[in-house]
Amino acid sequence: MASISPGEPPVQLEYSLRRVPTQDRASAQVERILDAACTEVTERGYDTASTSSIARRAGIAVGSVYRYFPDKRALMQAVERRNQRRYAEAVRERMTSVTGWREAVDVTLDTFREMHGTDPGFRAVALSGLGDPDLETTPGEFDDDHAAEFGDLLVSRFGAKESREFRLAVTLSITMGEAVAHLADRLPAADASHVLVTGRATLHRLLEPHLP
Repeated sequence: MASISPGEPPVQLEYSLRRVPTQDRASAQVERILDAACTEVTERGYDTASTSSIARRAGIAVGSVYRYFPDKRALMQAVERRNQRRYAEAVRERMTSVTGWREAVDVTLDTFREMHGTDPGFRAVALSGLGDPDLETTPGEFDDDHAAEFGDLLVSRFGAKESREFRLAVTLSITMGEAVAHLADRLPAADASHVLVTGRATLHRLLEPHLP
């Protein structure tokens, strides 16, 4: 159970912790632990990484890590949840200048690829060998969250017609887009370009029946 000091509102975080930080200083320490975990896993690998070495990188005692996270897997779950929040925020920001729904589809795909290539948190999760199902509280929760927000955007901004079939098409497009991005990232440049062009066209065709 979370420990909260009387009269102090808990700091809101997007991941579960053993103990909820009640001050900005403690919240910053949690972020430092997650940053250290990303560096440790990226440089040494998930199996070799240890909570003690993560604590040293963060400049804190190992007990401070265990105060918030029971083990390495819980740490990577928190990293993945932070990744998902950062991705959603980046997409949301870029959508402000988007003028067409096809461009909106492309932005979600491009942002996903970019963050997997540049953000240490995404790289750490990939190198950990733990897939989304290993880190989700419920199956498909990350895809479902992104699909719900993207579907709402297509309805409010671009006139998509609300229906069960439309929502399924959006969820399918999010799932397929991630698969396209991962495939492109492991192929030679020429093959990756072909996959991305074909993949984008497929995602557009999937959503076309539901948009003006």
